[in-house]
Amino acid sequence: MRGITYLLKYAWKYQKKYIFYSIIQEILSAISPMITIIVPKYLIDELMGSQRFCYIAVCLIILIGSNFFCSIMCSMLQKECFLLKGKLFVDFQENISRSLSICDYEKLEDPVFLDIKEKAKKFLFSNGQGFGEVMDYAFHVFGNVLKFVGILSVIMTLNIVMILILVFLVLINTFAQGKLKEKYVKLDMEKVPVERRTNYLISVIEDFSYGKEMRIFNLSDWFSAKVRYYLEVSQRFYKKQMNSIVKGQYLAGVTNFIQEIFVYLYLILQVITNHIGIGDFTMYLSAINNFSSSMNQLMKSWIEIRQFEGYYDALKEYMEVPSTMNCGNKEVPDGPYKIEFKNVSFKYPGQNVWALKNINVVMDDYKKYSIVGENGAGKTTFIKLLCRLYDPTEGEILLNGINIKEYEYQQYMNLFSTVFQDYKLFSFSISDNIVLSKNYSDEKIKMAIHKSGLDELIKSLEKGTECCIHKNFEEDGIEPSGGEGQKFALARALYQNRHIIILDEPAAALDPKAEAEMYENFNNFVDGRLTLYISHRMSSSRFCDDILVFRDGKIVEEGSHIDLMKRKRMYYELYRIQAKFYVEDSNYDI
Repeated sequence: MRGITYLLKYAWKYQKKYIFYSIIQEILSAISPMITIIVPKYLIDELMGSQRFCYIAVCLIILIGSNFFCSIMCSMLQKECFLLKGKLFVDFQENISRSLSICDYEKLEDPVFLDIKEKAKKFLFSNGQGFGEVMDYAFHVFGNVLKFVGILSVIMTLNIVMILILVFLVLINTFAQGKLKEKYVKLDMEKVPVERRTNYLISVIEDFSYGKEMRIFNLSDWFSAKVRYYLEVSQRFYKKQMNSIVKGQYLAGVTNFIQEIFVYLYLILQVITNHIGIGDFTMYLSAINNFSSSMNQLMKSWIEIRQFEGYYDALKEYMEVPSTMNCGNKEVPDGPYKIEFKNVSFKYPGQNVWALKNINVVMDDYKKYSIVGENGAGKTTFIKLLCRLYDPTEGEILLNGINIKEYEYQQYMNLFSTVFQDYKLFSFSISDNIVLSKNYSDEKIKMAIHKSGLDELIKSLEKGTECCIHKNFEEDGIEPSGGEGQKFALARALYQNRHIIILDEPAAALDPKAEAEMYENFNNFVDGRLTLYISHRMSSSRFCDDILVFRDGKIVEEGSHIDLMKRKRMYYELYRIQAKFYVEDSNYDI
């Protein structure tokens, strides 16, 4: 019952009327069958007896009027409950989205956490039956208990043995159904990783961004075969689950068959021996059928609740995923800033290899730093630690002499404007992609567009900055080239206007001329800020104050461009190798 308690508390907090309306609806649903069971007995007895018109009319008015009233009220309440549950879903989904968007970054790469997320969804959305279905089952339990007690009071006037036999048959069925449901849930949990892989493959096929690779490398058959493999694995799980369902249906059919034979024979015998009349026969037959139906519905609702309780632990773990990053409470001071990596080492979760090892470096405000090195040297990991997407495995990072973990997380994050190599543009308007906020300044947008070299592109668009990026929602949306996309990402960083600027491969998709213009514009903008350039191209290094050379997760060289060229070590070799692709003259040491 922990899962139901959790959801009801949530509903009570956000939509109390949903609980009240659901309870009233179940009470009316319980009253209606009781009237249908009892009133016809008196109507039949009167028709076979005195046949008094007024008595018959009253019985009909009670029977038809009450059913009409309950039906209309239940329909109205059902509509209200549906709408209120929809509002509750909006609140719930917003909270889940917010929790997921602020959870530790490393969780988004953790397969175990991703499986927990899928299992939690099975509880939240009742395994595809809709949000709040589990709560509906809880209210159905309440309603069926009321109905069950009412019908029981009628049957008890007939024979206590009859009740015991009926209860025994229902309990046998319920026990077996419960065991089969447990097996069903276990299989459901086991197939989650398979379903997640299937959904991933299908999403790749549907994703526009993978379209070029899919066609150029003719990946259709390869991907389709993978989809088919995982779908067939899923089918084996579905087959086992269906076997459980069918076994339950067979058992229910057998117990229902035994019950009907017993009930009809017993009641007919009671009529033949003049122990009950035709009206009583009708009432008891209806009561017994409703009794079995009510008890089966009660047990079914209970079993469904128990089934989804199996998913609740995953929901609880998902909803309460700790945010270890957001634990500091110190206010970030005003600049100037000094950042120090002190004996910092780092391993990615689940990995045995050090991505960074024993990093010691001090970065001062108002300076520009170039971070260079071959692929896999640790450059991007260094930036991820600086931005607190991860925390060091060993050592500490200090801001003005204080461990960055002690600062309030969002205040610390607000120090950075970043353009990552794998930047993302959203299917929103250009202005939304630059501003990333409800509130914005037109002047600042124009400044960011100008400095990032997007003036000509924006002028060519009929809607200007209100034009959508991508065509997901607007036919006249644009699909930026790699260079244009990178300029949009740069414009976003310029607009944020924060104190520490980080550019991870900012010119990777630009031609040499655009690259030179971008660096010239950006160099003017970042004066007075701490700036870090991560690049394979050495063009950014020449105007930087300090260069950090990474190799195998370590800083192997540090100094200015001129100093490092004079040393003729790793930086010198990297620079010479790259420079020969741009100039023919071999005399380009400095």
